[in-house]
Amino acid sequence: MGKTFIADKETLDKVYAIVSDDDCYGFIEHCAIKNPAQRIEYIGLNKNYTPLTVDKAAHTFSLGSWATFPVLTENKPYMVKSNGAEDYQLSETDYTKKADGVTASDVADDTYDGGAFSKLIRIYRKQEWVGHDRIVLFSFEKKEGFTADGFGDAPCRWIPMFYGSIDTNGKAHSTANTHLSKNKTTAEQYTAIQSFNANAKFFGGPIVEVIIDLLMMFAKTSDMQGAYGDGNMSGYDASDTTDYGMKTNNVVGGGQFYGSSDGTSLNKILHSVVLGSYSQWMRDPYEVVVNGKVKVSKDYTYDPTGATYEDTGIMVPNIGSWTYSLDYYPVKGYGSIPIAPYSGGSTAEGPCDGTYVAADQSTKTAVSIRFGYCAYGAPDGGRARNWSCGATITGWTLGFALFL
Repeated sequence: MGKTFIADKETLDKVYAIVSDDDCYGFIEHCAIKNPAQRIEYIGLNKNYTPLTVDKAAHTFSLGSWATFPVLTENKPYMVKSNGAEDYQLSETDYTKKADGVTASDVADDTYDGGAFSKLIRIYRKQEWVGHDRIVLFSFEKKEGFTADGFGDAPCRWIPMFYGSIDTNGKAHSTANTHLSKNKTTAEQYTAIQSFNANAKFFGGPIVEVIIDLLMMFAKTSDMQGAYGDGNMSGYDASDTTDYGMKTNNVVGGGQFYGSSDGTSLNKILHSVVLGSYSQWMRDPYEVVVNGKVKVSKDYTYDPTGATYEDTGIMVPNIGSWTYSLDYYPVKGYGSIPIAPYSGGSTAEGPCDGTYVAADQSTKTAVSIRFGYCAYGAPDGGRARNWSCGATITGWTLGFALFL
């Protein structure tokens, strides 16, 4: 695999002993390694696993050794009531039908009291940092040092299958055949989400961080687009003055994963076009940068000023461009965040996803936006962030998605 940069043999032996004793799944992200295919090393129960693969030409996928992994076997598409109660399962290959493959579903009905969501069962995570290595362990049982990031006490969470839309009554939706919401402030999006249900959240924060770690583990690479597809990363169309190249929330076939390489298609990851399509930035007010300090909400408290959030201790310099940090530092209970120096990687090296850092980062409060949008291309990806936008900034590029 080439040289790794774990601190020493004694430390590495301790790590492997923990994994062996606790029956954990996991990986080491060797942050000093630029090759994305060599950056992720399997450890623990999955040490000898075959990774998940997505065929972007045939639009098929193979789960490899992960075929019986509970997160994936339980990850099904559902119609879910606005209060978070499961209503019924959808056909995994045709969301317009219920699970029987015959009965019509409500996936495109924006009068339905709820929406289309994908089930994510609770998993516990532990992160450690040694040298330039981030060690990530997963367990389905509560263990010392492990936290159910983004789950709390809930046995599962519901992640959005579609981008957020807002109807004429100001209510948010996660349904098919809808146009993506645009030209709304963070506060306006929050009001629409609360109109859906008072317990609904923006799709962001620690649950996204858990998902990204799982996806890197499944595919055994830090190149998210290379592994799962390019989505609509290059779909921008200046003549399309309604959606500007963003795709309508269409139903995509192909099951749990659907990847493509044309740069203009909706893709799916875990039944979610939000995770794989890069049509529109997703606002994440649970991660903010206040005067250069990265602050986070671990429990989905909503405060886009960051005044009540935990200070991660991570400082962001003034840059004014896309950056590609190699080091992603673990924040317990939250996830991993790129740290200085914001260099060393690229769209093809290191994490492969970009972080846009503002030129005036030290003098502003910025709400993080995630994943990328249809005019940015290769810098997009699961880990892509933009730290330049204030909470009141609006535009067609700035959307949201629902999380229950």
